[in-house]
Amino acid sequence: MTPFKRISLLTISMSFALPVFAQTFALKNINVVDVEGLKIDNNQTVVIENDSIKSITATNKQRLSKDVVVLDMTDKYLIPGLIDTHVHHATSPDSGDNDQVTRMRLRKLLQGGVTSVRDMGGDTRALYSLKRRADNDVIQSPDIYYSVIIGGDEFFSDPRTVESAKGEIPGQVNWMRAVDEDSPFDEIMLKASGAGATGIKIYAKVPASVIPKLAAAAKKHGLKVWSHAFVGPARPQQLVNAGVETISHAPDLSAHVVDNFYQLRRENKHITEKQKAESFQLDSYQNLFDDMKKNQTILDATLTVFEKQKVARGERGELMYQWGNTFTRMAHANGIKISAGTDGTSDYYQSAYPLVQHEMQLLVNDVGMTPLEAIQAATINGAKVIGIEQSHGAIRASKVANLVILNDNPSENIENVTDIAHVIKNGQFVHIGDDKSLPFVSAKKAGGMLWMSGQIGNFPSTKTLVGPDVSSQMQQAMKNIGSVLQSYDLDYRDIAKCTLMLADIDDWQAANNAYLPFFETPPARSAYAAAGLALNAKVEVECIAEL
Repeated sequence: MTPFKRISLLTISMSFALPVFAQTFALKNINVVDVEGLKIDNNQTVVIENDSIKSITATNKQRLSKDVVVLDMTDKYLIPGLIDTHVHHATSPDSGDNDQVTRMRLRKLLQGGVTSVRDMGGDTRALYSLKRRADNDVIQSPDIYYSVIIGGDEFFSDPRTVESAKGEIPGQVNWMRAVDEDSPFDEIMLKASGAGATGIKIYAKVPASVIPKLAAAAKKHGLKVWSHAFVGPARPQQLVNAGVETISHAPDLSAHVVDNFYQLRRENKHITEKQKAESFQLDSYQNLFDDMKKNQTILDATLTVFEKQKVARGERGELMYQWGNTFTRMAHANGIKISAGTDGTSDYYQSAYPLVQHEMQLLVNDVGMTPLEAIQAATINGAKVIGIEQSHGAIRASKVANLVILNDNPSENIENVTDIAHVIKNGQFVHIGDDKSLPFVSAKKAGGMLWMSGQIGNFPSTKTLVGPDVSSQMQQAMKNIGSVLQSYDLDYRDIAKCTLMLADIDDWQAANNAYLPFFETPPARSAYAAAGLALNAKVEVECIAEL
């Protein structure tokens, strides 16, 4: 396998990327979930051209040109690609979540329908590399947006930040900055932008008087302003009124009422029964929620991580989760937008699907949101958090075609968001694993080699070819091979041998022209005529790769 080399902020040594080819196809008879209008438009035809949605029209009114490939999606449901607004990757890229582990996690997220993530505190050197590779389809991954961490001096004695500094002085690197009243805020934001960050994350130990300066400087330089709901000594309302755009962790809103919140949160200190009772009263928070609504502050609730902590942290864990549910419910009732962030990884919690689907289930089952409202939280609201709502997060003409096709109606049961038929990212079907109805697997490791089943030019996990000609089918077959390689942390450079099977040997040259751009140096190869390929395909390609 091709080894990964750390990529600096200034120089990028990209792996060989998948060639991009134009295609237009239509999802016919599909039921479209309108996350802005909170309704379902039945029996629609959605035309996708290159990486964008071209049109959405009722099927009985749609007229398609003959060159558009049609996929019948009767009884299927279309939602925007999901957005997890709170993940942590590459926090320790030299050990626990190294490049290989992180790529596996990102791949599972995408295959599970997550097409964008907001990373809230990793090593930006590693995230910069991952983002570039994801943008160029070198790895199967959601689009990655990430933050630099801002805190007070005291915070950077935390062992976690010392570890993340990787030998540098904590609080004095571009991705992790300590601030006070006299900090060079413009310089900090310029360096954050240079590190490829989308926003800043105000973390802990930041005085209230510094927050407006941070927010103003970040916005001046085109960065989003994100924060924990409590950063101590600044309280939630001070953050909201200082211009923070998104606050994370619903339980932390209790710091509006609880004086010793930091000690309670970090040191498991006692809270009196009187204070506990006051902490659940809506009247205690109404002015906070009024300010959040006025300032359009979004709440990144992260209920999942607190649910997982209930058992581990005993009475305090139970209290935190009750606070999280209560405040999320109160915020939603007060017209505040909720986003779906998880603050965890599905493999760590042994979840079969991305945790954002679990967060959506909690929003429905524990908070009382409707399934469509929970989907809204994980799509358009997440896009607003990141600042990409003009191009992502909803199913509209001209928006990027990041989409998930479900087998059943998610408005009837939120658990149906885990029943995924297809994932589409940037207008391309994503390989989401082997079809268990087929009597073979896509690849098998043996003898230090990866033996791959033959691939034809079909949209992954469908019985529809991408086009009638050998060129388009060859391009798609090679792209399908690339997706299988990625799932084994390989790429085209690792291929040792390919075999081409052509329905018409006269297509040999056209097939070559579509095949060769996928390689820097072509591998060994055989080619022969083979009648009766699956789906009447023009070409099938079988490859062997070195592990």
